[in-house]
Amino acid sequence: MRKLSKLIAVCTLAGICSAAQAKLEVPAIEDLPKLSVNSAETTACPRIQNAFTRAHYKIVNLDDEFADKVINQLLKMLDYNRNIYTASDVAEIRANKSRILDALKQCDMSYPFELYNASLEKRYLKYDYFLQGIKSDIDVESDDVVQLDRRKQDFPADIEHKQHLWKSELKNEFINQVLNGKTPEQAKERIRKRYEAALMRLAQANPDDAFSVFQNAFANSIDPHTSYLSPADTKSFEEDMYLSLEGIGAVLSAEDENTVIVSIIPGSPAEKSKQLKPKDRIIAVHQEDGTVDDIIGWRLTDVVKKIKGPKGSKVTLDIERPDGTSVKNLSVTLVREKVRLQEREAKAEIKTADDGSKIGVLSIKSFYSNLSQDIARELTKLESDKSVKAVVIDLRNNGGGLLPEAVNSTGLFINAGPVVVVRDPLGNQLVQRSQDEKMKYKGPLVVLINGLSASSSEIMAAALRDYGRALLVGSNTFGKGTVQQSRPLARPYDFIEQELGTINYTIAKFYRINGGSTQLKGVAPDIALPSMVDDTEFGERNEPNALEWDEIGAVKYVPYLNINAFLPSLKQKHEARIANDPVFKSIAEELEKYRKVKNEPDLTVNLEKRRQMQKDDDAFTLKNINVRLKAMGKDPVKSAKDLPDDFEYEDFLLTETLNIASDYADLVNGSVKKIEDGRIAANQPIFTQYAPPLENKKLAE
Repeated sequence: MRKLSKLIAVCTLAGICSAAQAKLEVPAIEDLPKLSVNSAETTACPRIQNAFTRAHYKIVNLDDEFADKVINQLLKMLDYNRNIYTASDVAEIRANKSRILDALKQCDMSYPFELYNASLEKRYLKYDYFLQGIKSDIDVESDDVVQLDRRKQDFPADIEHKQHLWKSELKNEFINQVLNGKTPEQAKERIRKRYEAALMRLAQANPDDAFSVFQNAFANSIDPHTSYLSPADTKSFEEDMYLSLEGIGAVLSAEDENTVIVSIIPGSPAEKSKQLKPKDRIIAVHQEDGTVDDIIGWRLTDVVKKIKGPKGSKVTLDIERPDGTSVKNLSVTLVREKVRLQEREAKAEIKTADDGSKIGVLSIKSFYSNLSQDIARELTKLESDKSVKAVVIDLRNNGGGLLPEAVNSTGLFINAGPVVVVRDPLGNQLVQRSQDEKMKYKGPLVVLINGLSASSSEIMAAALRDYGRALLVGSNTFGKGTVQQSRPLARPYDFIEQELGTINYTIAKFYRINGGSTQLKGVAPDIALPSMVDDTEFGERNEPNALEWDEIGAVKYVPYLNINAFLPSLKQKHEARIANDPVFKSIAEELEKYRKVKNEPDLTVNLEKRRQMQKDDDAFTLKNINVRLKAMGKDPVKSAKDLPDDFEYEDFLLTETLNIASDYADLVNGSVKKIEDGRIAANQPIFTQYAPPLENKKLAE
């Protein structure tokens, strides 16, 4: 939840406030507000500065180098795709570094507010350019191109260059509407409504917006999990935690004018719909009474307010999903409800590997209170079936949760011992230990991870691997190895009525029992499977100011197995299985195509060329759909649209993990190794042969 609050706080972009009413007129540029700091923000600012510079895990020096980082973060928040500011604008901002330092050190907020006010005007000019552009014919026959992702490009050289980028962006938006079935006039009308609403939002900006942008530029220049929540953001977060308004269960972020789904919360309406995915863009929200809000350019907290509502009511989201070289439009209707505990509970089931072996699969979606008790219950169920050969713990997409539950849950698979080390800014180390002397499950164990396995998931996976208790399969984890604290800025003796907001900041780091941190690098698998998560978009390693990886001395612990000794045989069998597997081949092709499109800087805005590209994309998608359907024993389809919206493919990555678990169990339970030097008998069980080189009487027994 801290990550959610951070996203809500950080992503307050230019020009966004309470819901625009249909009766409001489109404002002129002169109607934009001239914002200035208020008394509550004057009180909050030094308290934020004091906490970030004195209580944070990282040493923070407010010098020129740090001011450069703050400027970079400001530019990212105010001009995410680098098409609002010109190169000369950026040079002027950098020339005012001393005024940025005044804001950081002395809380002189005059320049940050000047900068924010100017950004409102610049964004107004872009939206107005779009509205003027749709009044005439849009040229989609020339061979122009659009740069969809300009985050690493230079800022436009001048106004003419900037307007050329806008023209290409408008053409692309128009083409996307046409390719999704709208007539040219319908496409223009949709664009008109979208950007008139966005202009009205700009006119409703308030001081909290400007203050939040600067303070979060400050916070994110320290590390990506440090943030400031305005009073409105704090209230929204508390409502999410305690009150009666219900939502859809998706973590949202803001990228330029867009609201983007970052992840889906386990057990939520969004997850159960099977229709929403990370990186989907929400472009409009429909209520049951027929009202519709185009949310381009909205403040994230206001988007959340529109999505939330009474339990049992319906909300429909208009979604844009990047799909190859085009954008797929869809509408998803969800019933608002709370995320119920029983929907998040750890659950075990028995599945069958390709060789007929029975493998227990324990799915853990989050580390909630009493998780370890639920795991123990599910393990008892699995152990009641004597045919279960091994257990797979599925931690994919598990973003973490309560640290004590990570420790206690790990303790079910080891004897009492250390699980993780927590280190504070002063270097004090606290070893978190499992106190359970009796191992609940002693058999072969595999842990399945991916790029969205984070925090507590990484602690559990790392500990089980360091002990030699579990083989890790999947893809590299997220790499969040830090601890945050939330603290209100108001104090008991304050004599002011205004709310001041809340701050979150990093106070500690996690370390594996072998001494290495889980921060930044995450946890690597022993056997890699194709990643369905883009590791260039998700993961701590992609954050410019993430805390570094480091290591401390290992704590004393007793490993069970030298898993490295099994890997050559396991990898050989795995690679032989997937070498000619059509599904794995199609997954590899999809990943290759995705990366090729993503890394291509330019996309044509010629309509006929885009039609052909869409046709090629559809054919490619259909081919791979039918490969999967054939592997599932189902008939092929003639079009991707023939599949139900909530259709679920077989989890082929899990299927291969079952096969790996079966191979691993064979090696652990029954294989033997010929020892050439004669020190170990040829038929000695592999469990003993591959034990770590430690003197451990209990292990030998």
